[in-house]
Amino acid sequence: MPDLARFPILTIALRDAREALRDRFVLIATLALAAAALVSVLSGAAALHGDATTYAAARDQLLALGRSASDIAAPELWPLKLLRGTIEQIEIMGAVIALIAGYRAAAAERGRQTLALILTRPVPRWKVLAAKLIGGVGLSAGALAVVFAVSATLLHLLSGVGLTLNDLGRLALVWVMATLYLSCLYTVGFALSLWLRRPAAGLIYAFAFWLLLVLVAPQIGDTMDPDNQVSGGVFAALSIPRVEQDRIKAGFAGYEFFRNGIEVASITKHLERFSFAVLGIKDTYTGRPISEIWAERRGDVLFLFLFTLGLSAIVLLRPIDPDRLTQEI
Repeated sequence: MPDLARFPILTIALRDAREALRDRFVLIATLALAAAALVSVLSGAAALHGDATTYAAARDQLLALGRSASDIAAPELWPLKLLRGTIEQIEIMGAVIALIAGYRAAAAERGRQTLALILTRPVPRWKVLAAKLIGGVGLSAGALAVVFAVSATLLHLLSGVGLTLNDLGRLALVWVMATLYLSCLYTVGFALSLWLRRPAAGLIYAFAFWLLLVLVAPQIGDTMDPDNQVSGGVFAALSIPRVEQDRIKAGFAGYEFFRNGIEVASITKHLERFSFAVLGIKDTYTGRPISEIWAERRGDVLFLFLFTLGLSAIVLLRPIDPDRLTQEI
Protein backbone atom coordinates (compact mmCIF):
# COMPACT_ATOMS: atom_id res chain seq x y z
CA MET A 1 0.00 0.00 0.00
CA PRO A 2 1.51 3.40 -0.97
CA ASP A 3 2.47 5.69 1.89
CA LEU A 4 -0.01 8.54 2.50
CA ALA A 5 2.71 11.13 3.07
CA ARG A 6 4.57 10.26 -0.14
CA PHE A 7 1.65 9.47 -2.47
CA PRO A 8 -1.45 11.06 -0.94
CA ILE A 9 -3.54 11.23 -4.11
CA LEU A 10 -2.80 7.65 -5.12
CA THR A 11 -3.29 6.33 -1.59
CA ILE A 12 -6.66 7.98 -1.06
CA ALA A 13 -7.86 7.12 -4.57
CA LEU A 14 -6.99 3.45 -4.10
CA ARG A 15 -8.71 3.40 -0.73
CA ASP A 16 -11.84 4.87 -2.29
CA ALA A 17 -11.69 2.31 -5.10
CA ARG A 18 -11.57 -0.59 -2.63
CA GLU A 19 -14.49 0.83 -0.67
CA ALA A 20 -16.49 1.38 -3.85
CA LEU A 21 -15.93 -2.23 -4.88
CA ARG A 22 -17.24 -3.36 -1.50
CA ASP A 23 -20.22 -1.03 -1.78
CA ARG A 24 -23.25 -2.86 -3.11
CA PHE A 25 -24.73 0.38 -4.39
CA VAL A 26 -22.07 0.72 -7.08
CA LEU A 27 -22.55 -2.87 -8.24
CA ILE A 28 -26.35 -2.78 -8.17
CA ALA A 29 -26.51 0.62 -9.89
CA THR A 30 -24.13 -0.53 -12.65
CA LEU A 31 -26.13 -3.70 -13.24
CA ALA A 32 -29.40 -1.74 -13.29
CA LEU A 33 -28.00 0.71 -15.85
CA ALA A 34 -26.70 -2.15 -17.98
CA ALA A 35 -30.04 -3.97 -17.81
CA ALA A 36 -31.98 -0.84 -18.81
CA ALA A 37 -29.65 -0.24 -21.75
CA LEU A 38 -29.81 -3.85 -22.92
CA VAL A 39 -33.61 -3.88 -23.15
CA SER A 40 -33.50 -1.49 -26.10
CA VAL A 41 -30.45 -3.20 -27.61
CA LEU A 42 -32.07 -6.63 -27.61
CA SER A 43 -35.26 -5.51 -29.36
CA GLY A 44 -33.34 -3.58 -31.99
CA ALA A 45 -30.82 -6.38 -32.52
CA ALA A 46 -33.62 -8.86 -33.22
CA ALA A 47 -35.08 -6.59 -35.93
CA LEU A 48 -31.65 -5.94 -37.48
CA HIS A 49 -30.89 -9.66 -37.47
CA GLY A 50 -34.14 -10.28 -39.33
CA ASP A 51 -33.17 -7.76 -42.03
CA ALA A 52 -29.70 -9.25 -42.37
CA THR A 53 -31.09 -12.80 -42.57
CA THR A 54 -33.67 -11.84 -45.20
CA TYR A 55 -31.04 -10.23 -47.39
CA ALA A 56 -28.65 -13.17 -47.01
CA ALA A 57 -31.38 -15.63 -48.00
CA ALA A 58 -32.35 -13.57 -51.07
CA ARG A 59 -28.72 -13.23 -52.12
CA ASP A 60 -28.09 -16.96 -51.76
CA GLN A 61 -31.17 -17.72 -53.84
CA LEU A 62 -29.95 -15.43 -56.62
CA LEU A 63 -26.53 -17.03 -56.59
CA ALA A 64 -28.12 -20.48 -56.74
CA LEU A 65 -30.00 -19.37 -59.88
CA GLY A 66 -26.74 -18.25 -61.47
CA ARG A 67 -27.50 -14.56 -61.17
CA SER A 68 -25.38 -11.80 -59.64
CA ALA A 69 -25.89 -10.70 -56.06
CA SER A 70 -25.82 -7.12 -57.31
CA ASP A 71 -29.29 -7.65 -58.80
CA ILE A 72 -30.70 -6.76 -55.41
CA ALA A 73 -29.65 -3.73 -53.40
CA ALA A 74 -27.81 -4.56 -50.21
CA PRO A 75 -29.57 -3.03 -47.19
CA GLU A 76 -27.76 -0.42 -45.14
CA LEU A 77 -27.29 -2.01 -41.74
CA TRP A 78 -25.94 0.25 -39.01
CA PRO A 79 -25.76 -1.66 -35.72
CA LEU A 80 -24.46 1.32 -33.71
CA LYS A 81 -27.78 3.09 -34.26
CA LEU A 82 -29.27 0.57 -31.82
CA LEU A 83 -27.32 2.21 -28.99
CA ARG A 84 -29.70 5.17 -28.90
CA GLY A 85 -31.49 3.69 -25.89
CA THR A 86 -28.16 3.10 -24.15
CA ILE A 87 -27.17 6.76 -24.55
CA GLU A 88 -30.54 7.95 -23.30
CA GLN A 89 -30.31 5.69 -20.24
CA ILE A 90 -26.86 7.10 -19.46
CA GLU A 91 -28.19 10.66 -19.84
CA ILE A 92 -31.01 10.14 -17.34
CA MET A 93 -30.44 7.07 -15.19
CA GLY A 94 -26.64 7.32 -15.26
CA ALA A 95 -26.83 10.96 -14.19
CA VAL A 96 -28.94 10.06 -11.15
CA ILE A 97 -26.53 7.28 -10.18
CA ALA A 98 -23.54 9.65 -10.47
CA LEU A 99 -25.21 12.27 -8.27
CA ILE A 100 -26.06 9.72 -5.61
CA ALA A 101 -22.55 8.23 -5.76
CA GLY A 102 -21.06 11.69 -5.18
CA TYR A 103 -23.41 12.29 -2.28
CA ARG A 104 -22.58 8.91 -0.72
CA ALA A 105 -18.84 9.57 -1.03
CA ALA A 106 -19.15 12.88 0.84
CA ALA A 107 -21.68 11.61 3.39
CA ALA A 108 -19.57 8.54 4.19
CA GLU A 109 -16.48 10.64 4.81
CA ARG A 110 -18.39 13.04 7.03
CA GLY A 111 -20.20 10.26 8.89
CA ARG A 112 -16.98 8.42 9.71
CA GLN A 113 -15.08 11.71 10.12
CA THR A 114 -12.25 10.22 8.06
CA LEU A 115 -11.92 13.25 5.81
CA ALA A 116 -11.61 15.58 8.80
CA LEU A 117 -8.93 13.25 10.21
CA ILE A 118 -6.99 13.20 6.94
CA LEU A 119 -7.08 16.98 6.80
CA THR A 120 -5.20 17.08 10.13
CA ARG A 121 -2.27 15.31 8.44
CA PRO A 122 0.43 17.28 6.61
CA VAL A 123 -1.33 16.78 3.28
CA PRO A 124 -2.52 19.68 1.12
CA ARG A 125 -6.29 19.78 1.10
CA TRP A 126 -6.46 20.06 -2.68
CA LYS A 127 -4.68 16.72 -2.99
CA VAL A 128 -7.25 15.06 -0.75
CA LEU A 129 -10.10 16.45 -2.81
CA ALA A 130 -8.33 15.65 -6.09
CA ALA A 131 -8.06 12.03 -4.98
CA LYS A 132 -11.79 11.94 -4.22
CA LEU A 133 -12.62 13.35 -7.65
CA ILE A 134 -10.26 10.93 -9.37
CA GLY A 135 -12.09 8.16 -7.56
CA GLY A 136 -15.34 9.45 -9.04
CA VAL A 137 -13.85 9.45 -12.53
CA GLY A 138 -12.71 5.87 -12.00
CA LEU A 139 -16.17 4.82 -10.86
CA SER A 140 -17.78 6.45 -13.88
CA ALA A 141 -15.29 4.98 -16.33
CA GLY A 142 -15.56 1.48 -14.86
CA ALA A 143 -19.37 1.43 -14.79
CA LEU A 144 -19.62 2.73 -18.34
CA ALA A 145 -17.01 0.27 -19.56
CA VAL A 146 -19.22 -2.57 -18.31
CA VAL A 147 -22.33 -1.09 -19.97
CA PHE A 148 -20.65 -0.49 -23.34
CA ALA A 149 -18.78 -3.82 -23.32
CA VAL A 150 -21.96 -5.82 -22.70
CA SER A 151 -23.94 -3.78 -25.24
CA ALA A 152 -21.24 -4.15 -27.91
CA THR A 153 -20.94 -7.89 -27.30
CA LEU A 154 -24.67 -8.43 -27.66
CA LEU A 155 -24.79 -6.27 -30.77
CA HIS A 156 -21.99 -8.27 -32.34
CA LEU A 157 -23.53 -11.64 -31.50
CA LEU A 158 -27.24 -11.01 -31.97
CA SER A 159 -27.62 -8.38 -34.69
CA GLY A 160 -26.26 -10.51 -37.51
CA VAL A 161 -23.93 -7.62 -38.41
CA GLY A 162 -20.51 -7.86 -36.79
CA LEU A 163 -18.89 -4.78 -35.32
CA THR A 164 -15.73 -3.54 -37.05
CA LEU A 165 -12.65 -1.89 -35.56
CA ASN A 166 -14.07 1.42 -36.75
CA ASP A 167 -17.25 0.74 -34.78
CA LEU A 168 -15.22 -0.07 -31.66
CA GLY A 169 -13.26 3.16 -32.10
CA ARG A 170 -16.51 5.11 -32.22
CA LEU A 171 -17.69 3.36 -29.06
CA ALA A 172 -14.42 4.30 -27.35
CA LEU A 173 -14.95 7.98 -28.21
CA VAL A 174 -18.49 7.92 -26.84
CA TRP A 175 -17.26 6.10 -23.70
CA VAL A 176 -14.76 8.91 -23.03
CA MET A 177 -17.46 11.55 -23.54
CA ALA A 178 -19.93 9.71 -21.30
CA THR A 179 -17.25 9.34 -18.62
CA LEU A 180 -16.75 13.12 -18.65
CA TYR A 181 -20.50 13.59 -18.35
CA LEU A 182 -20.94 11.28 -15.34
CA SER A 183 -17.76 12.62 -13.70
CA CYS A 184 -19.21 16.12 -13.88
CA LEU A 185 -22.42 15.03 -12.15
CA TYR A 186 -20.47 13.02 -9.57
CA THR A 187 -18.52 16.19 -8.79
CA VAL A 188 -21.74 18.16 -8.36
CA GLY A 189 -23.17 15.61 -5.91
CA PHE A 190 -19.90 15.33 -3.98
CA ALA A 191 -19.23 19.08 -3.78
CA LEU A 192 -22.68 20.15 -2.63
CA SER A 193 -22.90 17.33 -0.07
CA LEU A 194 -19.48 18.33 1.25
CA TRP A 195 -20.04 22.08 1.41
CA LEU A 196 -23.50 22.35 2.91
CA ARG A 197 -24.21 21.93 6.59
CA ARG A 198 -26.07 18.67 5.97
CA PRO A 199 -25.14 16.27 3.13
CA ALA A 200 -28.83 15.50 2.53
CA ALA A 201 -29.39 19.16 1.66
CA GLY A 202 -26.53 18.91 -0.83
CA LEU A 203 -28.23 15.96 -2.49
CA ILE A 204 -31.46 17.95 -2.83
CA TYR A 205 -29.65 20.84 -4.49
CA ALA A 206 -27.80 18.38 -6.72
CA PHE A 207 -31.10 16.96 -7.90
CA ALA A 208 -32.33 20.48 -8.60
CA PHE A 209 -29.25 20.95 -10.80
CA TRP A 210 -30.05 17.64 -12.50
CA LEU A 211 -33.66 18.62 -13.16
CA LEU A 212 -32.68 21.99 -14.62
CA LEU A 213 -29.75 21.04 -16.86
CA VAL A 214 -30.48 17.38 -17.61
CA LEU A 215 -34.25 17.35 -18.02
CA VAL A 216 -35.76 20.84 -18.28
CA ALA A 217 -33.34 22.69 -20.60
CA PRO A 218 -33.14 19.96 -23.30
CA GLN A 219 -36.92 19.51 -23.26
CA ILE A 220 -37.55 23.23 -23.65
CA GLY A 221 -35.15 23.41 -26.58
CA ASP A 222 -36.69 20.34 -28.25
CA THR A 223 -40.23 21.64 -27.76
CA MET A 224 -39.32 24.98 -29.33
CA ASP A 225 -37.93 23.20 -32.41
CA PRO A 226 -40.75 22.83 -34.97
CA ASP A 227 -38.93 19.98 -36.72
CA ASN A 228 -39.26 17.85 -33.59
CA GLN A 229 -43.05 18.23 -33.60
CA VAL A 230 -43.58 16.90 -37.14
CA SER A 231 -42.43 13.51 -38.37
CA GLY A 232 -39.57 14.04 -40.83
CA GLY A 233 -39.47 17.79 -40.15
CA VAL A 234 -41.70 20.73 -41.06
CA PHE A 235 -39.97 21.52 -44.35
CA ALA A 236 -40.15 17.92 -45.54
CA ALA A 237 -43.82 17.65 -44.58
CA LEU A 238 -44.66 20.81 -46.54
CA SER A 239 -42.38 19.90 -49.48
CA ILE A 240 -40.62 23.28 -49.32
CA PRO A 241 -37.65 23.61 -51.74
CA ARG A 242 -34.14 23.85 -50.32
CA VAL A 243 -33.62 27.46 -51.46
CA GLU A 244 -36.85 28.51 -49.78
CA GLN A 245 -35.85 26.66 -46.61
CA ASP A 246 -32.65 28.72 -46.34
CA ARG A 247 -34.59 31.94 -46.82
CA ILE A 248 -37.09 31.04 -44.10
CA LYS A 249 -34.32 30.02 -41.70
CA ALA A 250 -32.58 33.37 -42.23
CA GLY A 251 -35.74 35.14 -41.12
CA PHE A 252 -35.85 33.16 -37.87
CA ALA A 253 -32.12 33.32 -37.08
CA GLY A 254 -32.70 35.15 -33.79
CA TYR A 255 -35.30 32.65 -32.63
CA GLU A 256 -33.07 29.70 -33.54
CA PHE A 257 -30.11 31.29 -31.73
CA PHE A 258 -32.21 31.65 -28.57
CA ARG A 259 -33.66 28.12 -28.84
CA ASN A 260 -30.27 26.56 -29.46
CA GLY A 261 -28.77 28.56 -26.59
CA ILE A 262 -31.21 26.92 -24.17
CA GLU A 263 -30.20 23.49 -25.44
CA VAL A 264 -26.45 24.01 -25.34
CA ALA A 265 -26.66 25.26 -21.76
CA SER A 266 -27.28 21.62 -20.87
CA ILE A 267 -24.33 19.28 -20.55
CA THR A 268 -26.72 16.47 -21.45
CA LYS A 269 -27.38 17.97 -24.88
CA HIS A 270 -23.66 18.09 -25.65
CA LEU A 271 -23.29 14.41 -24.78
CA GLU A 272 -26.33 13.56 -26.89
CA ARG A 273 -25.27 15.56 -29.95
CA PHE A 274 -21.76 14.15 -29.96
CA SER A 275 -22.84 10.55 -29.31
CA PHE A 276 -25.68 10.59 -31.84
CA ALA A 277 -23.27 11.94 -34.47
CA VAL A 278 -20.41 9.51 -33.79
CA LEU A 279 -22.70 6.47 -33.59
CA GLY A 280 -24.66 7.53 -36.68
CA ILE A 281 -27.93 7.70 -34.76
CA LYS A 282 -28.67 11.07 -36.35
CA ASP A 283 -29.23 10.31 -40.04
CA THR A 284 -27.19 13.26 -41.32
CA TYR A 285 -24.06 11.70 -39.77
CA THR A 286 -24.70 8.06 -40.69
CA GLY A 287 -21.79 6.57 -42.60
CA ARG A 288 -19.62 9.67 -42.38
CA PRO A 289 -15.97 9.24 -41.35
CA ILE A 290 -14.96 10.01 -37.80
CA SER A 291 -12.59 12.77 -38.92
CA GLU A 292 -15.45 14.78 -40.43
CA ILE A 293 -17.69 14.23 -37.43
CA TRP A 294 -14.90 15.21 -35.04
CA ALA A 295 -14.23 18.43 -36.95
CA GLU A 296 -17.90 19.35 -36.72
CA ARG A 297 -18.74 18.20 -33.20
CA ARG A 298 -15.51 18.66 -31.26
CA GLY A 299 -17.04 21.75 -29.68
CA ASP A 300 -19.33 19.45 -27.67
CA VAL A 301 -16.30 17.64 -26.26
CA LEU A 302 -14.54 20.92 -25.49
CA PHE A 303 -17.60 22.34 -23.72
CA LEU A 304 -18.06 19.28 -21.50
CA PHE A 305 -14.32 19.03 -20.78
CA LEU A 306 -14.02 22.70 -19.79
CA PHE A 307 -17.24 22.56 -17.75
CA THR A 308 -15.98 19.54 -15.81
CA LEU A 309 -12.50 21.03 -15.43
CA GLY A 310 -13.88 24.34 -14.17
CA LEU A 311 -16.20 22.64 -11.71
CA SER A 312 -13.34 20.50 -10.42
CA ALA A 313 -11.15 23.59 -10.02
CA ILE A 314 -13.83 25.24 -7.88
CA VAL A 315 -13.99 22.15 -5.66
CA LEU A 316 -10.20 22.06 -5.25
CA LEU A 317 -9.80 25.78 -4.55
CA ARG A 318 -12.76 26.30 -2.23
CA PRO A 319 -11.67 26.21 1.45
CA ILE A 320 -12.99 23.40 3.65
CA ASP A 321 -13.90 23.89 7.28
CA PRO A 322 -12.82 20.70 9.14
CA ASP A 323 -15.11 21.60 12.05
CA ARG A 324 -18.15 21.48 9.76
CA LEU A 325 -17.15 18.00 8.53
CA THR A 326 -17.37 16.65 12.06
CA GLN A 327 -20.89 17.91 12.62
CA GLU A 328 -23.70 15.45 12.84
CA ILE A 329 -25.26 14.49 9.52
